[in-house]
Amino acid sequence: MGLVGRRQRRCDAGRHGGHVDPGTDSRGDLHPGRLQQRKWRYTTGHGGAGRRQSQRRHRRPDLGRIWGGSDDNRLYFDYLGTLGSSISNDVGDLQGLDNIEAYDTSKLYSAWYQHDFGQSGVMLRIGKQDWNALFDTLDAAGVFINSSFGLDATTAVSNVSQYPTTAVGAVARWQGDSGAYAMASVFDGTPGLPGHPAGTHIAFHAHDGVFTSAETGMTGGGDKPYKLAVGGWYQTADYHDPAGRLRDHDSGFYIIGQDRLIGGPATPKVDVFAQISGTQSDRNPLNRYLGAGVDVTGLVPERPDDVLGLAVARAHAASVYRDATPDTNRAETAIELTYQLPVNQYVTLQPDMQYIVHPGVDRSTGNATVVGLRGQLTW
Repeated sequence: MGLVGRRQRRCDAGRHGGHVDPGTDSRGDLHPGRLQQRKWRYTTGHGGAGRRQSQRRHRRPDLGRIWGGSDDNRLYFDYLGTLGSSISNDVGDLQGLDNIEAYDTSKLYSAWYQHDFGQSGVMLRIGKQDWNALFDTLDAAGVFINSSFGLDATTAVSNVSQYPTTAVGAVARWQGDSGAYAMASVFDGTPGLPGHPAGTHIAFHAHDGVFTSAETGMTGGGDKPYKLAVGGWYQTADYHDPAGRLRDHDSGFYIIGQDRLIGGPATPKVDVFAQISGTQSDRNPLNRYLGAGVDVTGLVPERPDDVLGLAVARAHAASVYRDATPDTNRAETAIELTYQLPVNQYVTLQPDMQYIVHPGVDRSTGNATVVGLRGQLTW
């Protein structure tokens, strides 16, 4: 699986939104994929990953009245199944070129309760949840398949609660009328049960530590959505660094932003985004990350929902990792070109091509071109 776990960037019912009517919603997704690797013009491997997911959201206005808040209160459950082979194991990349790759299993992915405190703009979410559903995320990067565009590479190598193994935590968020927001979180510092990736595990041990974070920024909607945010995290779980030394804390930061350059009712929408992140170089395999991209929605007038995207992700290996691992390069770079094609309200196809420079920062591994097709069935 490489240095970095597989991540999935999502825009789903787990996001904090406005008022919703009482009731129950159900949703299911199936993501089969097939990727083929080419190195130096010779076919050397192929693989495919799949993800099946069912979501259920229940809204209870009576719970809001009990708490003295609004009617917008939610119970959310998300069950995840993953299967398939790993193309990343063949390529040897460290960022995770396929963001749905995971150990073959099924598990309870999310189970949380969210309470919105009236018109104050404050919400509290408690339960088993994906930190990346709210933190360190950009809508403009959501079309891409490489994992780093969903969660920056330096944060992903921490003990953050992320796909496919989440942890129990609490998130508090304030959203102002002007678009300013701030949020903070505290999570169990060790998601799941290390060494046991299959199934659902909720365990608390003294050495697990905690994962805490904060993020603040500005967002805007309408015809020209934008976002600019800065965040940081601190963890206290015990772990061994690349040199084999026992560590009991770690920290990192990130800056993310997106903007719509062009867009209107009768014109294509052009969005750009950028990511910068870093962490301590004396105890992590990666210490710097830079990502940027552009996507165009509705380039073909007859297909207003199609999205064409081009993005670059560069993850820099920390000195402690290079010292402990002979014959390494300084960085891995992933270049992705993708096209998301909604066939109808149920089926979406996405051809994708990625070029990986210095996979795994290993000098003995050649650059790789990976082409693939992802399908999504939603009902």
